[in-house]
Amino acid sequence: MDYLIEMTVEKVADDLYVVKHEMRPGWFCSVLVFFGEKQIGIVDSGFEETARDMILPLIKEQGRRLDEVNLLVNTHRDGDHIKGNQVIKDQTGATIAAHRLEAEAIPDVDQLLEDGETVVLGDRSFKVIHTPGHRPGAICLYEQDTGLLVTDDVVCGTREDLIRMDKEIYIASLKKLLTLEAETMIMAHPFEPAGKNVLRGKEIEDMLKASIEIAEKL
Repeated sequence: MDYLIEMTVEKVADDLYVVKHEMRPGWFCSVLVFFGEKQIGIVDSGFEETARDMILPLIKEQGRRLDEVNLLVNTHRDGDHIKGNQVIKDQTGATIAAHRLEAEAIPDVDQLLEDGETVVLGDRSFKVIHTPGHRPGAICLYEQDTGLLVTDDVVCGTREDLIRMDKEIYIASLKKLLTLEAETMIMAHPFEPAGKNVLRGKEIEDMLKASIEIAEKL
């Protein structure tokens, strides 16, 4: 019998929904949708079907217009983060943004991001943090006012195979994240040892330190 792929939506805050597209049993990729008063921002796009069957319908279900989507930020180049780009671009006209070191591998990037600059998603302002290790131009997004930290694949936990650069580069990026006053951290996947993708409070420090310890042993 064929395995039925599931897609679910988790409401993390009044203005923030996380779309989860199951890739295999127990493993999913995530897309974040921020609903501002007048504009909508998205972080990553998943696969074509993620965008077509979940992201765009979610926006309509909230009584919003697709042309209110003004910005799509790609955290890095991997297919499960960018394959829905074209669907969203075609249907919304949104600007696609990525770090300059990832842009060459992502079609139709409109805006190049640099470490330290600010991006606005919905009504929230995020600082771009360049955190190489998984990919050269991988970024995290940090909202200082609320302590929301979006790490996507930057913190890999037990998935050592996703550390695709020198481990010292990866460890340095994670140590940078430890200096932030994060209250909520959202990863793209349910990385172990956390086993889930939305972490709060001390769970964040525990996950970061565990990931550093795992990398140090490589």
